Amino acid sequence: MEFISDYIQFEKADKTKFNIVASGCGTGKTYWVANNVREHLPHIKTSEMLFVTSRSLIVEQQSKVRGITKFNPNNVRDIRYWNGEYDSLEEIESKGIQIMTYDKIINIIKTKNTEGFQTLEKIKIIFFDECHTLFSDLFIKDIECLKVWIRDILYTSTKYIIGLTATPRILFYYQKEWGVSVQQLNKDILVNYRAKQLYCTDFKSLHFLLANKEIKGKTMVMCYSVRECYELKEKIPNSFVLVSKSNKEYYTPEMDEVRQYIIDEESLPDTYLEVYERDPKTKHPIKSDRRNLEVLITTSTLREGVNLRECSGVRNMAISFTDELHISQWVGRCRYNIDNLIVAESYIRTDNYNKQSYLSQSRRNFKDYMRDDNHTKWFDSISHLVEHDITMIRKFRLTDKEQKFTTYINKKWLVPRDISEYELDRYKIYKEKDKNEIVNNAIYYQLIDLPASYVTFNRVIRFMVDTLGYVVESGRMKEKNKRYTYKLVVDFDEDYDVKKERKLI
Repeated sequence: MEFISDYIQFEKADKTKFNIVASGCGTGKTYWVANNVREHLPHIKTSEMLFVTSRSLIVEQQSKVRGITKFNPNNVRDIRYWNGEYDSLEEIESKGIQIMTYDKIINIIKTKNTEGFQTLEKIKIIFFDECHTLFSDLFIKDIECLKVWIRDILYTSTKYIIGLTATPRILFYYQKEWGVSVQQLNKDILVNYRAKQLYCTDFKSLHFLLANKEIKGKTMVMCYSVRECYELKEKIPNSFVLVSKSNKEYYTPEMDEVRQYIIDEESLPDTYLEVYERDPKTKHPIKSDRRNLEVLITTSTLREGVNLRECSGVRNMAISFTDELHISQWVGRCRYNIDNLIVAESYIRTDNYNKQSYLSQSRRNFKDYMRDDNHTKWFDSISHLVEHDITMIRKFRLTDKEQKFTTYINKKWLVPRDISEYELDRYKIYKEKDKNEIVNNAIYYQLIDLPASYVTFNRVIRFMVDTLGYVVESGRMKEKNKRYTYKLVVDFDEDYDVKKERKLI
């Protein structure tokens, strides 16, 4: 285990520059802020420091650290003291470093100004946690106002501005147009936790890959949109969607249970509530049952502010953003090494009209790599997050017809994990109408290059096993005094395709 305090060259810190500390989660950034900075600047009091972060969840977590207090926006006296309207304020000393979200400091510099006084004059150091937010989270109201204010502060060299991030490249990319000099206080990005295996795929193939028998343990997936979340849930058994609490349209009461469990326990609950019918007004469940939770599907609401411990059982992190910023933040939710990182390309609408942005270019680098292994720029940006080199990446993509057929099989016939014996019967394929349905789907999607009359049930099963990599078991059963041989689609062996080098690109 390595800690950032051992690598920072704080003597390089410059009041005229935006100083970056580049390190991932679990490297002791918060401890360094609360305990080590004053070793370098003993003349600065903790009450003269501010800690700004991107999520209210992070505020709640970090305010539990000794020496850090949650900022109260209703306490105008603190702001007036920071602005220099009071020479001293006894109670502010006991609060130590106050922590707030980006919107709170924006509100201060926009609305808490006093004629004859400089806003936040008494603050000597401001730490911007997840400082990539300045350029990645443009949905934050008046974020441009904050960037201009930071630039003006650096021009007057009156404070130390320290940014903390695991993705410093985005700030170097924008420094010229921002008009700010950026420097890094540690040589390399410090990361303590990595993924053993990296998969590269597309969103339409993601559900198939998640059925891979090598993908053991629980999985968390971050999707680009809520629509994607529910599209994926339809294809994956034992999956649950969690969206932002502020999303009034899609947030439902049963999400409270899962969300709070993640925050309190730093883990995933064992079960979730699958709702079949709900009250149209209150959204409360009317008809539901408990299911084992294998895959949590969410949006960027969990990109920051949530940590998972190894006992959570989450062994795999999948994401439909292909840029290094989202990938780094997502992997960073796990305070331990994970088994698999799965990056799935998706259509991101904003890339069409914001082609020169850093994130758009990063995602374009992923497209280039998927087309040609010689394009290594994308992997170079995230290589510190995986244990192997570029030659060990597993690429996988289904054709459009295979995607549609596997979606049908996975939704209707793939046996969910930890299913009861009673529930297993509905997945047994022995009835003629079920066999015919599978054959007709194979014919419709033109999977087997033979006349339709030659496409039999056994031939489709062989295709599923030999070409698509499904694991199909056979068994004998008795129903109404008749004996049948049934088939069960129990798993998907993606590694079978790796060996055959069929659809791997």
